[in-house]
Amino acid sequence: MTYKQHLVKNFLSNDEIESLTYDNKTVIESDSGDLTLYNQRQLAQSIIDKISTHIGPIEVRKSHVYNLTQPYRLHCDAGFDGDAYYTVIVPLDDNPQGGLYVMDQWANHAYSIEKYFKQSKQPVLSLEEQKTLIHGFDETKTLPDWIYFAHLKQRTGFTIKEFIDYQYNTAIMIPSVHFHCSQNVKDFDSKKSLAIFTRRK
Repeated sequence: MTYKQHLVKNFLSNDEIESLTYDNKTVIESDSGDLTLYNQRQLAQSIIDKISTHIGPIEVRKSHVYNLTQPYRLHCDAGFDGDAYYTVIVPLDDNPQGGLYVMDQWANHAYSIEKYFKQSKQPVLSLEEQKTLIHGFDETKTLPDWIYFAHLKQRTGFTIKEFIDYQYNTAIMIPSVHFHCSQNVKDFDSKKSLAIFTRRK
C-alpha cells in the first residue's frame, strides 16, 4: 500500500465556505459527547476541482461538516463498496485543537475499533477480527501511553505513520483506507471541520 498525503493551505475561498449548508443535520449520540453532522447535498464544483488537481479526477461519495465534542477514535473511512480513494479534512475552527494521527495500518472496508457512537453504521471489530481484517496489524506493538491517545481504550496493534497538525482552512488529504484518529488534548471541547470522502472518477 503506497501512502501519500497532501496538505493544501488556504484551501477554501470565502465564497466556498459560505456555500456550505447547515440545514440537513444528523446528531449521533454518545455517552462521552455527541457528534453533529451537517450533510452536504452538493459541494461547489470549484472545491471538487481543487481536490482533483492534487489527487486526480474524483467524485464525492459523501461530505459533511462535522462538529465533534470528543476526539475521534481509531477508524478508517474505506466505505462499504470497495471504491474509497481519499478522505479530505478541512478544519474550520480559527484555532483548531490538536491534530490528526495517521496509522500504518489499513483496511479495505470502513471499520471502527471501539463502539462509542450509538447509531454508528461502521462495524466495530473485535481483537480477533482486527488480526485478520486489518493490514499491518501487529499484536506485539502498541501506541504510546501519551495524553494524545488517552481517549483510546485500545491501542494494541497500531503504529504511527505520521502526525498532522490541524490548521484553519488547510486541507488534509489522506488515503481513506488508513486508520486514523484525532489527537486528544487537555481541555478538548469541540472541533469543526469539513470532511469529504472521494472515489476515483
